Amino acid sequence: MRWEEVREIYPDQFVLLQSLKSYVEADKKYVEEVAIVRPLEDEQEATRELLKAKGNCFVYHTSKPSIVMEIIRKPNIRGKANSENGIH
Repeated sequence: MRWEEVREIYPDQFVLLQSLKSYVEADKKYVEEVAIVRPLEDEQEATRELLKAKGNCFVYHTSKPSIVMEIIRKPNIRGKANSENGIH
């Protein structure tokens, strides 16, 4: 389903979605097609679902004209050098 259709069906509310078709460009993910998992009643429920979301599922508000998400890359964390034990 296209985002424009979701916005018509569920105006001005949060929805739990699954990404079906997307692409990445310049550290942003553009979602073109989604499946509606379910509408969410309020911001509290949206926050709970967002924290549980995995894989291609996410929460978005239909007031947004398009689905564009910034990709935040986690820095690589390396172990602390321990020269006493010869571990680096």
